[in-house]
Amino acid sequence: MDAEFTNYAYQDFPLKKIKKYAAQYNGVDMAALLGADENNFPFLVRRGDDEYELLIWNAYNGAMIHENEDSVFVYAVVQYLLDNAYPVFDSHDAAEKLAVDHDWPRETRDA
Repeated sequence: MDAEFTNYAYQDFPLKKIKKYAAQYNGVDMAALLGADENNFPFLVRRGDDEYELLIWNAYNGAMIHENEDSVFVYAVVQYLLDNAYPVFDSHDAAEKLAVDHDWPRETRDA
């Protein structure tokens, strides 16, 4: 992806400003920007009414919390995932159960 985006890491903004700054990502495939591929699949776990935790299903490690200190980027990713019907779970356990029940890919690393 050739576009350059402003990074707002470690800055504390009210939600109104976060939404305004997140507009830089309009029209961007945020899953691709996040690095989603056949071995890394993003999903959300609900933490509150409008709060979500961003996780990645990694074929080698399973569910991993995606840490990012840029609240604007994270907001844009969450909105993209919600708008594009990515999975949303009520708990980590529910995500793990679905992953097991539906055989989400698991790979082993060659030694």
